[in-house]
Amino acid sequence: MSVTRIEPEKFIKEVMEYRAGAVPEGLLDEAKKKAKGSDWASMLDAAEMVLVESSATSSRMLDLAKDLLLARIYQEAKGDWKKAFPLRGFERRLKWSGLRLLYARYLIKRPDGTAMETPNDMIERVSSYVSLSEHAYGSREEAEKLFIDLISSGRFIPNSPTLMNSATRYPQLAACFVVGISDSIDSILEALRVSAWIFKSGAGAGYDFSSLRPRGSPITGTGGQSSGPVSFMKLFDTLADVIKEGGKRRAAMMGILHDWHPDILEFIKAKCERRGVLENFNISVGVHNSFIERALNDEEWALLNPLHCPNLNVLDSQELEEMQKLCEAEKKVNARKVLELIAECAWKSGDPGVVFLDTINLHNATPALGRIHSTNPCGETPLLDWEACNLGSINLSLYVDERNKKILWEELAEDVRLAIRFLDDVIDVSRYPVPRIEEAVRRTRKIGLGVMGWADLLASLEIPYDSHDALYLADKIMEFIAYHARDASNELAAERGYYPAFPSSIHKEGKFNFEPQVPSEKIYDVSKVSDEVKHIIQDRPSLDWEKVRAEMKRGTRNATVTTIAPTGSISIIAGTSSSIEPYFALVYIRHSEIGNWIEVNPKLYRWLKENEMLKDEILAEIAGHGGGIRWADWAPENLKRALPTALEIGWEWHVRMQAAFQRWVDNAVSKTINMPNSVTKNDVLEAMLLAWKLGCKGITVFRDKSREEQVLEAGEEIKKVLERMPKIKVHKDKQIYGWLRIGKKEMMVVRDNYAGGCPTCDI
Repeated sequence: MSVTRIEPEKFIKEVMEYRAGAVPEGLLDEAKKKAKGSDWASMLDAAEMVLVESSATSSRMLDLAKDLLLARIYQEAKGDWKKAFPLRGFERRLKWSGLRLLYARYLIKRPDGTAMETPNDMIERVSSYVSLSEHAYGSREEAEKLFIDLISSGRFIPNSPTLMNSATRYPQLAACFVVGISDSIDSILEALRVSAWIFKSGAGAGYDFSSLRPRGSPITGTGGQSSGPVSFMKLFDTLADVIKEGGKRRAAMMGILHDWHPDILEFIKAKCERRGVLENFNISVGVHNSFIERALNDEEWALLNPLHCPNLNVLDSQELEEMQKLCEAEKKVNARKVLELIAECAWKSGDPGVVFLDTINLHNATPALGRIHSTNPCGETPLLDWEACNLGSINLSLYVDERNKKILWEELAEDVRLAIRFLDDVIDVSRYPVPRIEEAVRRTRKIGLGVMGWADLLASLEIPYDSHDALYLADKIMEFIAYHARDASNELAAERGYYPAFPSSIHKEGKFNFEPQVPSEKIYDVSKVSDEVKHIIQDRPSLDWEKVRAEMKRGTRNATVTTIAPTGSISIIAGTSSSIEPYFALVYIRHSEIGNWIEVNPKLYRWLKENEMLKDEILAEIAGHGGGIRWADWAPENLKRALPTALEIGWEWHVRMQAAFQRWVDNAVSKTINMPNSVTKNDVLEAMLLAWKLGCKGITVFRDKSREEQVLEAGEEIKKVLERMPKIKVHKDKQIYGWLRIGKKEMMVVRDNYAGGCPTCDI
């Protein structure tokens, strides 16, 4: 039966009676009022939103909204909505928000926009396709079943391109790339061509523009002058606008310029002096230890022209110091003033971030292949030119025994090992944009297993995010994941062979990627860790690192195995908190194209309901206090401590949390250092320096309300605001969280695809 021939009101009524026993009062009338038309899609969108709008004080309404949307998907895909029930597989644990995102962006659609598959179908499609790699090892059928169970349970979710593109006509499954650029028009055009294919697949790319000659440099043969790296970046920005990542996601790019480049001041100021410039880019300054040391000593720093001093972007600090003596400087600047300008622009707009190049290369697994000088769009994956990385994340919230305050260590170990196998298989079945990328990927076989649900795990254990307990637990959990990830890669090497670049790698020498480590005592004080948290770690199975080291020396399958990515979309699909970020707000307004509603943190929701405080006026009060409850005299101290929001947490705790995870991560950690509006430019500078001292590979700072589009005037009553939301300002399909002034209070508002944490990340 064609979807469009089903009368929508009858469909809504039948589904609600089937699932709820009755149609919620006023549902059909309200849906008619809200619908933009009388067609199938408009009526169902409106009915869905009527249910969601009531969900802040009734979780049953959210369940019904999910039922209605799932029935709609099954009607479109299977021609029979009743096949959706009873719920099974992936669909059983999916929340409405995750289902809505899947329907909007991930499920394969017909040309008319209707779904061709269900969420369960999607998981089976992905698992079946990725398991094709297992044919050579005679274990495909078993692997497919294990992958389906792993993903459908929500314990692990691969990066978005794997979900979107598996078993399609363009099965490009990697999340992120670094595209090489050299100082020629042919190289720039080739980079643009390759980038178009990357964006089409729903992936992102990073670029180091440092090899391009600075603005005003002569162009041989034409007598003209170069317009410089920042000008060429605008070409890539325009390309990203046109492609818009296959129409599924906005284009995500990282633009890097190194600290020695003559155009560095223009680059630093590119996004803080004018709005709407390079909006598809995150930008970061690539800094060397020698630059920071000179800044701390208030010394001069030479800017060098890559036209006259080639290959500057592959030099370490010592080599760069020598080159500054050999090459004539274009000009000299005060290093501290440059660093202060970076901090000032980050304070104003969130850009640029900073990438610590020497720290990255200290942990480069394959130095014989070259020096790493760029990263992927969110900074968590430093890569050699033309490499790509396949990412996925473990949902930590599902490995907690909340009643007994324990971590399910054995289950976590088993799933980490299976996830590593899955990601290694992805390398073999993925199709890459050009042969040189495929060659680079297969040479090092880099993968990146990360985590999400960290804030949920801490809340379940009633551990404050801003505590030595949390830092200690992060250190020990990430060590456990790193251990089993590398051990699993060693086992795969014994079964399938080591990665081709292994013989000249640090692994062959018996060195782990994360060595040398920053001592844990620089990050947290173990004497301030509670006995309860120490007891959690006492239950952890023992780790024999020397055994793993010895096996790694014989061969390991992947040059990198761990990464902490932002998990923007996949954490919504998994129904958990984003990456290692704290909660951004506990109560806030969520805005979408089909409606607006108040969303409440599940942990807080449960406590309010148990204490008969789940009322509109209390939710409005919490939202009006920035979405946190640490101010609330009615909340018990343990609840307030266990549910801090990002802006209630001091910036130093954010940096230390990033550093705690980085101790055991092969690649890097993408984390936003959220700061309240009241912080100073010097606070931003101090955060950057602390991140450098604690061994982070980069840092991104975002000061609240630092962008003009964040604050909107909304009116006096929240109910009226929800019905008629003021226009959300969006630059090139990208909108960070904002604040609505409702009466005398400011309430947070986010888009439907915002998962917390990084305001400009979506992987």
